Amino acid sequence: MSVATLQQFGQSLPSWLDLVRRGETVAIVDGGQEVARLVPPAEAPARVASPVRWPDFAARRRAVFGDVVLPAGTAAALVNEDRGA
Repeated sequence: MSVATLQQFGQSLPSWLDLVRRGETVAIVDGGQEVARLVPPAEAPARVASPVRWPDFAARRRAVFGDVVLPAGTAAALVNEDRGA
C-alpha cells in the first residue's frame, strides 16, 4: 500500500490514480492521520442479460374490471358512503 500526504496527492493526482488502476491501494494522510483510502474497484458486476419485464397492469385491470370508467366524483362519493357521511 502506498501512502501519500494530502498535498502530494493533490499535486500529482494522475500518478496516484495510475497506481490504483494497476491494483494498488493508496492511503491519503493529513497530519499523520489517514483520512482516505483509494482501493481498486472490485470486479464489475455481471450485467443482466435482458431488462426486467413488468407485468401489463392495464391489461390486468381491464381483465378484472372491464372497460368501465367511473364518472368524476364517484370515488369520493363511495368513500363518503363507506364512512357514513
